[in-house]
Amino acid sequence: MKRRTFIKKAGLAAAGIIGVPYILPSGRLFAASGTRLANHVVLVVFGGGIRNQESVQQRYLLSQGAGPGGNVMNNMLTGAPPASSLVYSPWDPVLPTPLSTKGTLYKHMRYAEGPTGHFNGHSVVLTGQYTETSLNLNINPEFPTVFEYYRKHSEPARNAMNAWWLSLDLGPYPALNYSRHPDYGAMYGANFMSPLTTFGAVGYDYFSTINTLHPEELTRLQTLRTFLDQHFDRSVTDIPGVVNTASDNAAIQEFIINILNGSIPVEYPLPPGVGFEQLTGDLINVAAAWKVLDHFTPELTVINTTNLDICHSDFSSYMGLLHKADYGIGWLWDKIQSHPELANDTIMICVPEHGRNAEPNSILDANGLFAYDHTSDENSRDIFCLIAGPAGVVNQGITIGDDDDPVGESIDVVPTIAHILGFKDSIPPFLLPGNVLEGAFT
Repeated sequence: MKRRTFIKKAGLAAAGIIGVPYILPSGRLFAASGTRLANHVVLVVFGGGIRNQESVQQRYLLSQGAGPGGNVMNNMLTGAPPASSLVYSPWDPVLPTPLSTKGTLYKHMRYAEGPTGHFNGHSVVLTGQYTETSLNLNINPEFPTVFEYYRKHSEPARNAMNAWWLSLDLGPYPALNYSRHPDYGAMYGANFMSPLTTFGAVGYDYFSTINTLHPEELTRLQTLRTFLDQHFDRSVTDIPGVVNTASDNAAIQEFIINILNGSIPVEYPLPPGVGFEQLTGDLINVAAAWKVLDHFTPELTVINTTNLDICHSDFSSYMGLLHKADYGIGWLWDKIQSHPELANDTIMICVPEHGRNAEPNSILDANGLFAYDHTSDENSRDIFCLIAGPAGVVNQGITIGDDDDPVGESIDVVPTIAHILGFKDSIPPFLLPGNVLEGAFT
């Protein structure tokens, strides 16, 4: 940017900061420039890869030539359910009206460049930069993440308690809470939690019902304590590691211990009468996200699902898990609307990391249905994005983009979040090649 242009823009921005404030429909007071649209953003990254055919196009089994079409995501999308439930047991929706009626659906967006791999896809969504080659899974990304942008460029600066990254899996995903960029890094990272790792593969219920600690249980709790000490108790010079204040560190440890001992009750995204055996890892991650949101009310929360990766080998299970993931998102939105601080002040963004191939592989499941991989064909670059939020801030019930004219890209998610939380203009423009998804907002 030329010096004169920069000075002019800086002057206009400064003038806007001291301009006359106004009140948004939510009742919040904001300055007239650098305005926030809402104080809370929840980003849901559907990991594992979702085909648009079975999600927003509602083709159900039509692509297999094995049955009818229909909407399996009835909490997020409008549309009639399949006439036949051949491959999954349908759950009644938790929301009275689908989430798409509360926002804008970008029905066809593009994952335009780079490999359609899981870590690549997550990296693109969280950094706003495409990755041209397979990533080194053992190191943090090259470009800053949305957490770093948020924490460094918000005014006033936010601490790590306001930014949370909850991933179903460990593997490389903790690396996405901050980058190795020299101007950002761990000092601006988010708090990371993997609920299945922290609380055990059987979920919270195991710990919340402990009465007498047996030796193996004591060992497990000691392992948890070591994890907490190593992850949350960091100093500025103790790199790598997210920096929390001493009081925030104590609050996080108390929060997790109170979940373990049952002092903080855990709710699960399950319909009435459905047993815990129906829980998935994705739903446990959603339950953990709600506990974090309810307890800490962070301004930026990112969660993912990864169970859908089973589509490589079992299409029937993929359909059932897609239906359950949709239920979890509806359940989470319903909880948010019941919270006195989060209700009417939260924008939720739901986007797959990438799509899946147009043509199946050779693997048949128990129902004789073919599975699908994601090998960077054009169909695996076809994704959707749903942005829901308060009326008067987010356009309600709007659909943008179609097969012939996709609108938006994966790299647009980070600038859109920066726009919502009011810090986009503070980010050096060369770091974010994407655009704000302006069509979603009034």
